[in-house]
Amino acid sequence: MIRSVEQYLESLNDGRVFYFLGERVRDVTTHPLVRNVIRSASMDYFFPNDPKYHDLFVAKNEEGEAVNALFISPKSSEDLLKRREIFLTTWRTGGGTQLHCMGIDALEASKVVAERMDRRLGTQYAERVAAYRRYLQQNDLGITGAMTDVKGDRSLRPSKQEAHQDYYVRVVDRQKNGIIVRGAKMHISSTPGANEAIVMPCRAHGEEDQDYAVVFATPLNAEGIKLIASEPPMRESGEAGAWDYPVTTAYGHGTSECMIVFDDVFVPWERVFLCGEWKFSRDVTYAFATFHRLFGVCRMTTELEMLAGVAALVAEYNGVEKVSHIRDKLAWLAMYAEAVSVIGKTSCLYCEKQPDSDVVSPNTIYTNTAKYLFADNYHQAVKTAHDICGGIADTIPTYADWTNPETRPWMEKYLGGKAGIPTEHRLRAIRLLKDLTNPHFQIGSIHGEGSLAAQRMFVYAGADWGKYKAAAKRAAGISGWEKDPVFGSLPDYPKCISSKMKPVDESYSL
Repeated sequence: MIRSVEQYLESLNDGRVFYFLGERVRDVTTHPLVRNVIRSASMDYFFPNDPKYHDLFVAKNEEGEAVNALFISPKSSEDLLKRREIFLTTWRTGGGTQLHCMGIDALEASKVVAERMDRRLGTQYAERVAAYRRYLQQNDLGITGAMTDVKGDRSLRPSKQEAHQDYYVRVVDRQKNGIIVRGAKMHISSTPGANEAIVMPCRAHGEEDQDYAVVFATPLNAEGIKLIASEPPMRESGEAGAWDYPVTTAYGHGTSECMIVFDDVFVPWERVFLCGEWKFSRDVTYAFATFHRLFGVCRMTTELEMLAGVAALVAEYNGVEKVSHIRDKLAWLAMYAEAVSVIGKTSCLYCEKQPDSDVVSPNTIYTNTAKYLFADNYHQAVKTAHDICGGIADTIPTYADWTNPETRPWMEKYLGGKAGIPTEHRLRAIRLLKDLTNPHFQIGSIHGEGSLAAQRMFVYAGADWGKYKAAAKRAAGISGWEKDPVFGSLPDYPKCISSKMKPVDESYSL
């Protein structure tokens, strides 16, 4: 089933308990600020119904039904490349797939780990995940993933918390028909526009924390769920918002993240995909991160395209686009954007088959390298763009000043730049740069899809240290490299060539 935008919007009027800026919001589709998030999420339903994008966004499931392509598990590099193109297309247009971005990755992680547990423990979780996938396909639901717990005292394990036991989501009761869960998740993207959530652990667990080892799916209007949205970086809406905050308004940033409170929520067994198998908590966390960082790299690619573009615009509008040090800065921004993009694409081309499953995931080393490259250089990129633009990026007047007949003439006269460039164009570009580099983006760019430490950990764990050491041993003449699949198969050229050369003239000296 492929829902229309109208059907999707109607589905959000489901009685959910949603709070924003201290008030309960009864209808998220009509709130002047929250509706920006919903508008962006609606793009997930616009594209599949547009004939131009139908083949990219729609696929056939095993029953031959037309469904959202993101609900089909990737089985090849081509599947991952298609998923990447979906992410890039929607984010380049100003939103979309942020509704499904976490949910589909949580779904794939659930499938991979459920199949692993079934093979090794004899459980039957994979059947539940498959049935839930069909439910999502048949109803074309918006889904998010809820991973990050609020954590409490970070030095203590979940079951050792002193204030209370609910800093991590846990099972508080097991009943005949299902489980009761309690706790809270934080930083959960796209929650206002999602119909459902898959809840996962955010860390490895020991046996003493087995009640926290739980994966389940739930509708967001379930009894006991409370949603508390984050503060938006902007307050205006309408034309004023589009002028002063072109990115946060168009992309719906700022109100998409929520804290989700689970106040003794009932989950039926058919929606439970892991319960107490604590040894597999780490597997779920790692599998989700591996899938989700492909989305993150795609999102970052479009952000860097925009940042490089607006830096080039303000350089042109300021009349300095031909100055050598400005060109050097712009060249660095372009290399930065293209490096993140191509490494992300390479992670799809060199995908990895998940153990005990027919699903493939993006290459662990490449996706984490691309994400780390982006995050570690982002503040430098912001600094570079600000340097090109100048201090006006901080103190630029607002849309209200531009539309005020008393102040607009002065702005027209004094805030112009290069001859032939309308003042309005220069101001719009500068407002874009100001919005694109606000604290929300700077913090989110570093911590979204995992911290810098997380990428280093994944790269270290996944690096082929045997190959690297074999390269060094071969060069240094240390035995042990001969069995390496890469270096061990190389011919020993120096000796081969030496055997065909004349003996060294011992009488020769320098």
